[in-house]
Amino acid sequence: MAKILEQRGFFWWFDRPDGPAHSKETSVPALLTVSDEGQITLDADGSLCGNDEYRDWTKPRLLPATRKIVGQLASPGEYVLLEGLERTDLALADESPQQQTFTAELCIRRDSPFPNNYSQEEFLELRVEMTGLEDWLELDSILVGDEHTRDAEVQVQVSYREHRLSYPTPVGTISIESITTGADLFGYFSTHPRRDIHFKQTYYLVFRPETPRTLSALRDTYTRLEEFIALLTGFYERLSWPILIHKEEPFDSWETVHFYRGSPSAQSINRHFFWVPFARISEVFGALFRGWQIGSDAFGAGYYLYVSSLRNPHIYSEHRFANLVWSVEALHRKWLSEPETSDRVVKEKERVERILNSLPEGNEDRKWLGKKLRYAHELPLEARILKCFRELPFTFGKSQLEKFAKACADRRNDISHQGGPREGTDYASFYEETNQLAEALDHLFHALLLHQIGVAPKVLSETMTTSWVSEMRIKPALFAVGLEIQTATPLDDTRPQTQKGG
Repeated sequence: MAKILEQRGFFWWFDRPDGPAHSKETSVPALLTVSDEGQITLDADGSLCGNDEYRDWTKPRLLPATRKIVGQLASPGEYVLLEGLERTDLALADESPQQQTFTAELCIRRDSPFPNNYSQEEFLELRVEMTGLEDWLELDSILVGDEHTRDAEVQVQVSYREHRLSYPTPVGTISIESITTGADLFGYFSTHPRRDIHFKQTYYLVFRPETPRTLSALRDTYTRLEEFIALLTGFYERLSWPILIHKEEPFDSWETVHFYRGSPSAQSINRHFFWVPFARISEVFGALFRGWQIGSDAFGAGYYLYVSSLRNPHIYSEHRFANLVWSVEALHRKWLSEPETSDRVVKEKERVERILNSLPEGNEDRKWLGKKLRYAHELPLEARILKCFRELPFTFGKSQLEKFAKACADRRNDISHQGGPREGTDYASFYEETNQLAEALDHLFHALLLHQIGVAPKVLSETMTTSWVSEMRIKPALFAVGLEIQTATPLDDTRPQTQKGG
């Protein structure tokens, strides 16, 4: 398991004078480890807890939320705060030196001591380095000019642009900013020759709320940003660990936050397979993110179930397919379902009532049938799938979408009610057909979410019909299940579209 942090230091209880190690002077040496996944462990060479605290394995060993550990690492001037603690060592009641082990849910790193009144509030800014997304941004601007020789002195001009693309939102401002290093900022080195020099542009995704936020609120924003970028690129790339800027006196503190978030991305980003290049939505990036936030809040599982497929690709074809169908059904119920007062629903309920009334009151068959027909007015899965994908800003060949929706509903029923292939169908064929349906569903639902959050029809049409990802992945997947997007000429409009529902 790869580690992003493995350092020794001295650790003590934060703001707890009654603890065994309650100050820096009475601290305990320990090893702090943070894995790539965000698993946090502390191996102490002494006793942080008292002899009898949380030693009994038959009782809960989770420490109260008020119990926190701080430490000073071997790296000069680096401090950490650990929260969400659980004692995990096996302590023995003997005279041997005690070694205690803890896991933590949260690790906050900063370059100054934590004040006694420290709280996880009053954060002014969230910053995330966009490592791995440079090809998607396409904002590189460093230019190196021609060499000019004069009296044996060679001069080369270097120029670059510092980007600050800002997008206002109802709750703050999102921006994409660049920082370029390598230049002599203070004029000190300009008269001192050097053997080498290196210019580098680093890009940050920055959220500045209108009013200070809590750590919990900014962690939620961080997750939403990660999911949003995944939807635009088509790859679930774990963003760099968030940096939060904390309001303090006399200077604000920059703090890196670590927490468990699962395995790093297994699939590397390929610039040829981006769904929506940043250049195509750079003017409306903030509005699209707002659309993603609104949709996530309004439709819940309809959005998150799909994102989970991007984050953790399913091993089994049936699992992936069922998760995608579930996503469509959940979205339809929140977005396009009919009200109870619609003509169709009222008529269906009246029909059920007539059937039940044909049987005597109190009859056992009437009770049984009433339970069976309780949800008879609801649309079948086939109709829900069809209704959702008809919202896409392009069409398919005659009856193609109807046949696809029926095939998806039939296959879901096979999995749910038959447990797999029906009698007379071999598993190899069942697996291949399920995988093909899942692949097509994935692309269609991806397009539907992009359309819903406001990606313009023209941009989405290019992705689905003329892009590299279309030629190599989308078109073959749709063709395999009998779908072909008809030639469409949507308006040349890159503004976000009005979101339906919610």
